[in-house]
Amino acid sequence: MTDQPPLLSYPAPQVAEIRLRRPAVANRIEPADLTLLSRYLEAVGNNPSVNVLVLSAEGKNFSAGFHLGALTSRKDEPGTKRENHFERFANQLAALPKITIAAISGAVVGGSTDIALACDLRIGADTSSMMMPAGRIGLPLYASALGRYASRLGVDVAKRLILLGEKIPASEMLMIGFLSEVVEKDALEARVAEVAADIASLPPAPLLAMKAVLNAAAAAEVTPALRNALDAAYDPHEIARRVAARAASRVR
Repeated sequence: MTDQPPLLSYPAPQVAEIRLRRPAVANRIEPADLTLLSRYLEAVGNNPSVNVLVLSAEGKNFSAGFHLGALTSRKDEPGTKRENHFERFANQLAALPKITIAAISGAVVGGSTDIALACDLRIGADTSSMMMPAGRIGLPLYASALGRYASRLGVDVAKRLILLGEKIPASEMLMIGFLSEVVEKDALEARVAEVAADIASLPPAPLLAMKAVLNAAAAAEVTPALRNALDAAYDPHEIARRVAARAASRVR
């Protein structure tokens, strides 16, 4: 299995694809990947011949989210104001002036759930599942992810998924609106290509104008005081302890 940085390609007319390529580690996202992914989004956003961007992944899982080892190796003290490059990338994806589709097969966990929510459409295989375990490891999720959870899924559903850290299957992901559509695993690639081609054939200006207004309508302002509260709740020592305990429990 490959363990490579994400790849940008152009598989069809007016369609770009960013593919995660670390299947051996459930396509977790490394710190260096975020710089590359941001550059890819900039290139796609500035390309007038692209109308649609597909996010996909190799192997059986979409993504395990950000590499927790990289997170817990930081030397920040509790309450440190964090510079969150992951949040910056997710926000850049949400604001991209293209129509975006996440092709989700298998598990989508942690920060990768927000990457999926930052996309306009999420088409999943019937083998998909999702989980946001941030609360279980003591990690205060960044503000824009909380906002996307609330605006896309509703506050009550968002609270259940984030506060309890429950894992849910594809059928429930569809029911709560996390997935736009569910197909059989073997049909996922073809269905995503079909939807991408359909959107790519449409006049882009009206779609992008409506996307921008819908995003603006869904956005809720998070005050600086609330952002500071999230930073104050950040304790890297407790996060590292909980991550190690979870890893040890899986070994037993």
